[in-house]
Amino acid sequence: MIGADPPGLDALLDRLEALIGRLADPTSPLERLVADFEQAGRLVEAAQGQLEAARARLDGPAEGPGGRSEPADPI
Repeated sequence: MIGADPPGLDALLDRLEALIGRLADPTSPLERLVADFEQAGRLVEAAQGQLEAARARLDGPAEGPGGRSEPADPI
């Protein structure tokens, strides 16, 4: 998928939830479990990256009047 936007956090979490369900299936073949476990790790990393980016946007400087950067107001 060249040029495609990365999946959103909700989509990542939905995929992760499906993988966890398959990992919990005791009848799954070992090869499938290993592949699902590896994919789940990649999804967790992608979700963490999105959360960190969102946190940085929230914590980053806000643009004030005239385009100047100003610190964000604490909550």
